[in-house]
Amino acid sequence: MLAMDVVDTLRHQRSLVDQELQSEDRERELIEKLKKTYADQGLAVSDEVVAQGVRAMREERFAYRPPKKNLKTNLAHVYVNRGRWAKGIAILLIVLAAVWAGYRFLYVLPAERERTELARELAGRAGAQQERMAGLRARVESTGKTLQKALGQVSEAESPAIRRLADRARLGMATAATRLDAVEKLPAVGGIDAANVAAKSEGAQRRLNERNGLLDLAQKDLDTAQSAIDSILALKDEAGGLDSLRAAALKEAREPGVEEKIQALYANASTAAEAGDFETLRTARQALQYVHDTLRQEYSIQIVSRPGTPSGVWRTPAHSRTARNYYLIVEAVTASGQRLKLPITSEEDGKVRTMSEWGLRVDQQAYEQVRRDKEADGIVNRKQVGAKKRGFLTPEYSVPTTGAAIAEW
Repeated sequence: MLAMDVVDTLRHQRSLVDQELQSEDRERELIEKLKKTYADQGLAVSDEVVAQGVRAMREERFAYRPPKKNLKTNLAHVYVNRGRWAKGIAILLIVLAAVWAGYRFLYVLPAERERTELARELAGRAGAQQERMAGLRARVESTGKTLQKALGQVSEAESPAIRRLADRARLGMATAATRLDAVEKLPAVGGIDAANVAAKSEGAQRRLNERNGLLDLAQKDLDTAQSAIDSILALKDEAGGLDSLRAAALKEAREPGVEEKIQALYANASTAAEAGDFETLRTARQALQYVHDTLRQEYSIQIVSRPGTPSGVWRTPAHSRTARNYYLIVEAVTASGQRLKLPITSEEDGKVRTMSEWGLRVDQQAYEQVRRDKEADGIVNRKQVGAKKRGFLTPEYSVPTTGAAIAEW
């Protein structure tokens, strides 16, 4: 071991060795210097040990000679330095794992969910369209039955309007059936899942939109057919009983000129029924019904005489600042004491209102008589100013009046 230490000392003093080992004489001097070096350190080293160290140094007995590089030595180096490179690889793997996880979470998974949702949506739309088509098929059949039932209640041959409406309903049903057949001939939309939705979605959506457009048109055709059937039934209801209503009104009529009015209203209603003009038919029928109901009414026209309610008013007409129009506030009362509401046409604005009280235009003398009557004891003693008899449309008045009225005062 002392010899090895000598070699180690010589190795650290390489410059000294290179100079001293040039010859044997110089080698002895080197040995002396080494002995002195050890003596300075308090170590006693024999000449033989120093000589052995010098010879070992010369022979490079204790020198390290690295092995030749090959696969085994390379693997050994890798194993020896595993702590250093394993840490770097671990960090790299962690970074790669984080990048992969982020990419999958931010891009892959949302894309997969989107494809799955799109496939589910397309499948749902396709299923809904199949159900809708089945419903429209059933509606075509039910609409046909409804038309037959409606035509069983009226005579199609006797009314051009009903014939036109029936043809419109049949055309709507036939057109709807044709469109539904066209839908069934289109390629079906199916077999779509998350794996193939990207490739098939565009074509599937185009076919779904095309089918949906045809279904919308078929539904509109059926709506048109149903509207025509509803019109047939409405025409039947409005036109039905016109003859009996006219006969009942003519039976009640006692006033001259009323029969001509009844016949004119009936003619208007009949013409509108033939033309399928429901608004005109409805208006004419309502007018004829009103005439009939009015002819059956009996009531007296009385001046209102109640606390807080005026019995008469005067108004200044719009075209004059000095003239005055006089009105008595009246109401219609039946024999049983029931107050009626009647349609009143105001001479001020021409509007018709249903009123229980209105202003009846009279002359100044009649107005003054009522005013003095009420001032005497606070009530109107002679309240009745007219009466409407059964069979008449126009009341008979016991005071001078034009029959004009106002609805506001």
